[in-house]
Order: sequence, then C-alpha cells, then structure tokens
Amino acid sequence: MGFNTALSGIKASADFLSTTGNNIANSDTTGFKKSRVEFGDLYNTNVIGAGSSNTIGSGVAVNNIAQEFSSGNISYTDNNLDLAVDGTGFFVLDIGGTQAYTRAGDFKLNEEGYLVTNDGANVQGYNANNGIVGGALEDLQVPTERIAPEATTEVNLEFNLDNSSEDEPPYIAASFDPGDPETYTYTQTANTAPAPPATPQAVTLYYSKAEAPNTYQVHATVDGEEIDPVTGTAYLSETYVTFDDAEGSFSATAAGGGTAIPFAPIYTGTTQPNTGDLGDPAAVLGIAVAGLTFDFDGTQPDISTPDNFAREAFDPADNSTYTYGNSNTIYDALGEEHTIGYYFIKQGENNTWEMKVTVDGEVNNPVPQPVLDPVTGLQQTDPVTGDPLFETVPYLPEDTNVQFDSEGKIIGAYTGYAPYAVPSPAQLSITGWDPTNANAELEIDLGKSTQYALSSSDTFSQDGYAAGELQGVSFDEDGMLIASYTNQQTAVLGQIALANFDNVDGLTPAGDTSWVASSDSGAANVGKPGTGTFGSIQGGALEESNVDITEELVALIEAQRNYQANSKTLETENTVTQTIINLR
Repeated sequence: MGFNTALSGIKASADFLSTTGNNIANSDTTGFKKSRVEFGDLYNTNVIGAGSSNTIGSGVAVNNIAQEFSSGNISYTDNNLDLAVDGTGFFVLDIGGTQAYTRAGDFKLNEEGYLVTNDGANVQGYNANNGIVGGALEDLQVPTERIAPEATTEVNLEFNLDNSSEDEPPYIAASFDPGDPETYTYTQTANTAPAPPATPQAVTLYYSKAEAPNTYQVHATVDGEEIDPVTGTAYLSETYVTFDDAEGSFSATAAGGGTAIPFAPIYTGTTQPNTGDLGDPAAVLGIAVAGLTFDFDGTQPDISTPDNFAREAFDPADNSTYTYGNSNTIYDALGEEHTIGYYFIKQGENNTWEMKVTVDGEVNNPVPQPVLDPVTGLQQTDPVTGDPLFETVPYLPEDTNVQFDSEGKIIGAYTGYAPYAVPSPAQLSITGWDPTNANAELEIDLGKSTQYALSSSDTFSQDGYAAGELQGVSFDEDGMLIASYTNQQTAVLGQIALANFDNVDGLTPAGDTSWVASSDSGAANVGKPGTGTFGSIQGGALEESNVDITEELVALIEAQRNYQANSKTLETENTVTQTIINLR
C-alpha cells in the first residue's frame, strides 16, 4: 500500500510540474489562460466501517486541471486588426464547420478579404449591407472594391461676417459741413443759365454715403452758401439718391423698373428708399436747386454717379471687389472636383450683405435660363421668330442679400432692397454647376451664421465625395468594422460577434488558444460587444497571457519539492520491505 501511495504522490507532482511548465511555456501566448491542478485524497474503504477514523489514506489523485479565465493585461499594438476584449466574452471562430471561441485577437485578412486567425479559422460576426449591420452570424468579410462617387447635393455654410467691416465707400455719420471733406464722399458742380442781366450761379451737390445700400444723402450750396438769403431756408431739403451697383443689375425681379446701366440712379426722394420706390433711371425725380435740375435724361446736368468711389463690379479674382470670400470643393456625379466660391459684400449699415457664388471661378450659370415676363412670369419669345428666349444669369440672382438682426444673428437670404418684395427668407440653391447633370440642384444652407465684431471666417461642409480605394480598416469599441477610403470617406462593413457561457470553466480546450463548448459549459450566448454582459472591443490591442511568472516559478519549486518528498517515501518503503526480506 505504501508503494501505491508514494507513486500516486509522484504522479500528482509530475502533473503539477507539467501544468506549471505549460503555464510558463505559454506566458507570452496571446489570450492564453493559465491552468491549475486540483488534487483530491484517496481512501480505500469497505462498506462496513466506511468513514472509520482508523482508515489510512491511499494517496492523492488529480481531480481536475482547471483553467483560470481571469483577464490578462491589454497590450497596444500598431495593427488595426489586433483586437482585445475588455471585459467578458470570447471571439467566435468557425474552424472547418465547428464553432470555437478564443480570447486571442491577433487576426489577419486572407486573400478573399475574410478576417481569419493565424491558423486560418474564420472570425464570425455580422456583415453590413449599405452600412446597415445585419443580424445573421457569418464569416466577417472586408469588401475590397472601390467606393463609388457621390454628387454633392447640399452645402452647409456657417460664417461670421465682421460687423466692423466697412461698406465701400464708407458710411459718413458726421454732420455735413461744406468746408470739411470728411463729411461728404464726392461733389459735382454746375452753373445756372439765367436770362440776362442775371448772372450764373455755381450750384454744388455734395453726396454723403448714407446707411442704406448704394444710397447717398445729397446736400447743396449755391455760390458756396447752404442757406437761400431770400427765403432763409436751405437751398435743398433732406434728399437721398440711390444708385444701381457697378454691374447695373437692378431688375424687375428685384423691385420693378429695370436698367443695365452701371451706377445709374434708381431713386431720388426725401427718405431712404423702399423696394417699391425704385424704378427706371430715366423716370427718377430730378434734384432741383436754384432753378437748376439734376436728372438722368442724358442732358446736362445729369446726377453725378459714384463711378470713382463705389465698389467696382464683383470679380472673384480681385479681393477689393468684395468684403469677405472663400472657396471649397464640391463633387459632380462622376466624382470630379469643382470649386465653389462664396463671397460677401457689405451693403450699408443695416446688417445687410450681398452674397455671390461662383463655380470653378465662373459667376454665371453655363446653362441658359428662360427669359421671364416680369408681369406674367411666363417665358418671353422672340418677336420676330417666336422662339423662346433664354439668357445667361448668375448662379445666385443679382442682389441676393443675407440679412442679420440687431443681435448679429442671421434672419435669412432675400432678393432686392429692404424691405424686400418677398418678405420671407428664400432657400438658396444653384443649378447648372454639374456638367454631368444640368438639372442637378445644390442646396446652400447658411445655418446659424452670425455678424459679430470678430474676424470674418466660415466653416464649410458638403455631402459629396470622389471615388475612393480601400485604404484601411479598424474596429471601434462596439466592435464595428469600419473601412476608410482614399477619398476620406468611411463605411461600416460589419460588427464582430462575442460569445459568453453560463459556465466558462466547462469549456474544453481545443488548441491554438481556443475552446469549444461542452455539456458542462452550456450553449454559447452570442451577441454584440457593448450589449448585455458583453465587454467592449479594444482595437489595435491584444490581451496578454494571464500567467504570472513569479507565481509559476514558486509553483515550480513546490512541484519539485513534492516530487522529491514522494520519491523519499518510495525509497523508505523499499528499505522497510528489504529489511523484512532479509529476516532469517
């Protein structure tokens, strides 16, 4: 009996030694879980007398080699396909039709784009279709085909326009003084032609930039005097004149009338203009001073226009023709890049800015637009041929203005002069910019733009992109497989699956740091990372072995000591037996 006891101890110590050695050997194995030996004592008993305190033990047996599924340290790598489970759960593998489970996430892509382990097992997950993750567990695959282009359909443009920027010419707030050039913008002088014997008088008009866009307050002197000595009143009561811009763009769609004459006067009156006041320059009221009338009929004296003082016609290549501008990239249906420019021109002092849009440096829409009758709104026809008439127009209608409130917050975009003919803000859009689709419409959303006393700036975004090749893949903490492409786009390709068990200790080792389910572990509960009891995913990281080398070295000494002690028992039993044999 003593021999059997010693042999059982030697065998148990050898198993202890082998288990410890296996732990040490796999201390650098990714996802490895250390094992421990669980011993049990042996007793030989009969039915009668079982449990007697006089029973002598028969040695030791190895009841179980149990694995410890505590988490190992997470080590970060430079490989986006390296994965670690932070928390509970196992990666799900398909090994030749058998489902296995592992904590080792050192995955690779095979030649068909499937995510696999080093020994070729397929990693299981939920593949996505058009970015929507499915619900069927299958081999996780990375499609390697290029991503198709997407035409831009919407531009989001949020900007701040510096409230301290000046109109051109700048508004003059100072009180008029004919002797102070700082109080007016420019002048014109004409002589009266009275009948003899009266002598001619020099009439001078002084134009001082007013608050309204393109509007000037007009003052007058006669022979240098503001006051008529006969009446004791000013030669000219409060008078304003509004001019068209340098492009002569005032049109019937803006407010009625119409002209194509740069800087032509489109209003004169005693107050700053309203939309309904604007009209054809030939029909504006003249400015009468001392019997001399300044009008715009081609006969002198005509109202002097601000050609040399007002801002020049808009030119995207000349930054002196606008207050602030910038450009960005948009894409047509074939993924070709185009440059959209957006420019703002300060209009007066009433929180108004004219907006211009260019595409590839061009102001005008290359697609001819129908010429509409200003009254009926129907397309006009050629009076000779009867053919429909078309014209080239800017991408945005002339006199498209962006309006802000007194707190600097955007109200909206309008067309014309305030108060606007159409009182509600318009949705800005342009057509004809896409050479692949002449009818493609591009919406422009101005968001929560502002007009504060800060440097002008903008943020731009758009929803189009060029074609792109697959550049790389990575996983987020929810296990989403995300592809990145050379066109700076990303796409969700799928989601990795995790499995858990009611009794992880019941899993059966299958080699290559994987396990299979058994009756003791129960069936796998498969789900998605970050849900229920499943842990999250650490991309670009691996879970290290949970082996503690210090503990294992101590256990190694322990196993050696136990082995030697049991060998001593065997040696002693042998000596006693030999003594008995030698008895005479």
